Amino acid sequence: MLDVLIVGAGPTGLTAGCILARHGLSVRIVRKHPPFTGHSRASVIWPRALEILAPLGVTGSLASTGSRVTGVGYYSSGTSIGRFGIDRLTGTRFPYALGISQHETEAVLTAAFLAAGGDLHDAEVVGLEQDEQQVSVRVRSDGLEQVVPARHLIGADGANSTVRELLGIAMTDVGPRVSFRIADAVISGLPEDQASYCWTPGGGLAIGPHDRHAYRLAYRLTPDAPDASPQSFQRLLTERGPRTHRGVVRELISTADFQARFAVAERFSAGRCHLAGDSAHVMAPAGGQGMNSGILDAAALSWGIVESRRIGAAKNPLAEYGAERQDVIRKIMATAVEHARDGGLRSEDEITERDRRYHAMWQDPARHLERVARLSQLHVDPARAGDEKIPA
Repeated sequence: MLDVLIVGAGPTGLTAGCILARHGLSVRIVRKHPPFTGHSRASVIWPRALEILAPLGVTGSLASTGSRVTGVGYYSSGTSIGRFGIDRLTGTRFPYALGISQHETEAVLTAAFLAAGGDLHDAEVVGLEQDEQQVSVRVRSDGLEQVVPARHLIGADGANSTVRELLGIAMTDVGPRVSFRIADAVISGLPEDQASYCWTPGGGLAIGPHDRHAYRLAYRLTPDAPDASPQSFQRLLTERGPRTHRGVVRELISTADFQARFAVAERFSAGRCHLAGDSAHVMAPAGGQGMNSGILDAAALSWGIVESRRIGAAKNPLAEYGAERQDVIRKIMATAVEHARDGGLRSEDEITERDRRYHAMWQDPARHLERVARLSQLHVDPARAGDEKIPA
């Protein structure tokens, strides 16, 4: 019998798999789809997630591909209202973020998981049963079904989670649903070490370094939004981008439209089954909080499983997983909701107040650092003391 079966091979499932396998547990990951080669949604790894990934031996490979981001700039109609320095952070090994595609992150984590002795299968979960001792998961691959027994099941299979559905756990909206268009493009003239949020009364534009050779662009879709042509992205970059950095779109690599929501599962655990990442919560991409929060979930849940095996039945470290993560996720989601709200303001009075607030926050050293810590997710995660437990 496996110690842990993980459903989903995104950053959340792979992080959990790496931690568990490196602790000597038998771990299998099953994924419904092969590695995705189209458009990547997640594009930044914040300092807290880098702290979690560092003991897994993957940050060097990630850094060799990604762009080091040392600041986050905010602009109102092209004028700077504050640049928040990630490089001002203290008490962390990573006073920077990495701009990197989710594909690259998954490739590096997959290699680390397999090197640690993990088992990866292409299969679809079609049923599960559990008792006090184990979870029996029915999976289908190449038309054949088999039952895989495991002591614990982690559902990390995304926003449309089959595991969550089979457990009968509802997902409740806690914020608005919004539609976005994102693109990866080769652009000249923009800073290589800064992510930028450019807000105008007519709409916003997010810009971030992405895999060294490209930038990620994102804007909210509205009925009058421009098409997805290179000319439209150039026009948006000119109209909404920083006046001090005039970017020129040299090549449009890919685009994608999607709808995002702010929602949280009513429970993160049911018996020996646990949810993590988008299976447990989803949020719009404002502030780049989604994937990173899943990595934090993976660490907290994996450490709980490792600790429960160590101490046996004397105490269940997993008992508080759901409540603790709900509290953490709601704090992270508050940052994303605030970000989305600030970027969507249209009235002159609201914009003036927002710009004044950001400028004052940028100038105040304590509030400046607090803002960066919130974006970096360094302010919410109670599992930081457990980082050093991961074997080197």
